[in-house]
Amino acid sequence: MAGSDQKNSIWLYNPNLPLAIVFTILYSFSMFIQFIQTILKYKSYYFSVVFIGAAFEVAGYIVRALSIKQPAQVTPYAMSSSFIIIAPLFVGAGNYLLISRLALRVLPNSMKRIYRIPVGNLTRIFVVCDVVTLLIQASGSGIASSGNWKGKMADVGNNVLIVGLAIQLATFTFFMVIVGKFHFLTWKGNVSEEAGHGWKRVLFAVYISSMLIIVRCIYRLVEFALGIWGYPFTHEWMFYVLEALPMLPAIAIFCLWHPAHYFTSDRLDRKSRSTSDVELQ
Repeated sequence: MAGSDQKNSIWLYNPNLPLAIVFTILYSFSMFIQFIQTILKYKSYYFSVVFIGAAFEVAGYIVRALSIKQPAQVTPYAMSSSFIIIAPLFVGAGNYLLISRLALRVLPNSMKRIYRIPVGNLTRIFVVCDVVTLLIQASGSGIASSGNWKGKMADVGNNVLIVGLAIQLATFTFFMVIVGKFHFLTWKGNVSEEAGHGWKRVLFAVYISSMLIIVRCIYRLVEFALGIWGYPFTHEWMFYVLEALPMLPAIAIFCLWHPAHYFTSDRLDRKSRSTSDVELQ
């Protein structure tokens, strides 16, 4: 980093370029695997939101590396921050999309409500909250970057981001309560004969991904609440430990246990059994 760039740098610490490159590569692996599984193999387009989230992460770290090479430029810094802040919303949407599908498939027909909410409406409720959160956080990031992340506009944008992050954390906390209730119902033996095999892996993946996103949300909420001169904003290790590291397995867990494998194979198994019954008759 040149002396003049160092003096005018927008960064509040000396950012690590190799780490940005490493995480670009790691997130790229998850993105490409998600593309192959979601789009090409299973054609489970509803789950493409996780692929989009991974793509935002990759874009964020690419632009972060560019910003490190151009530390005095506000645009790449603002773009990187926006991409990385918004990406978890898409990954979270993937989790939200699974809860109704799991409940409708696994729970018996006599039990289609969780806390009096029809299980078919769960995904709609959480996705609406996610869209609202996305709009708020995108607005906050846009407001802050319009003032070059300085002065009054930065403060306004920061406050808007805090509201968005707080809503995101509250939504995910309620989501985990719903997931926990669903898990409890199945533990009590309320499992349909048509549930098939593999749903426990999908549930486990939702647990892991959601809890990691919650960790990340708490970090971001504290970061923006403490302000630009707070400890999290001025120490890079916190960003990598509480943002980059949690979000990587939050996406990668769905590469290991892609939900479409369960929903697709189970549907084919039921179709095969139905065909066999017809032939026997």
